[in-house]
Amino acid sequence: MKITINEIGGETEISPPSLAACFEFVSLWSSESDNAQLARLCAGAIGVCVDYLARLPKYRPVRHSATDYGYNCLDRLLEMGVTPSVIYEEGVKCLSYMAQKIPTKKEVDEKANFSSSANLDI
Repeated sequence: MKITINEIGGETEISPPSLAACFEFVSLWSSESDNAQLARLCAGAIGVCVDYLARLPKYRPVRHSATDYGYNCLDRLLEMGVTPSVIYEEGVKCLSYMAQKIPTKKEVDEKANFSSSANLDI
């Protein structure tokens, strides 16, 4: 999946962060109704999904909450001239992408069954 933000290089392939980061951002996103907090989550989602570009702050979950990190990314993106509408639009793409990466119960069960049957052959 790609996002387009001219100020960080135009069309950019996004890369999934850790499953824990995906879960944290998506969980906050699903319960957020405050537009300012949503802007932070969108900016943070962009940051973790394009971390390999090293254009936005690095996410360190031990030091920052997802919303604190999102604030830092939001500040940087706005300083770069990215408009709020682009941050929302491209951030939601990143959040949706991260939501798809979180395994469902069925996927976890299938993996557990595969792992269990593979160990029986040993």
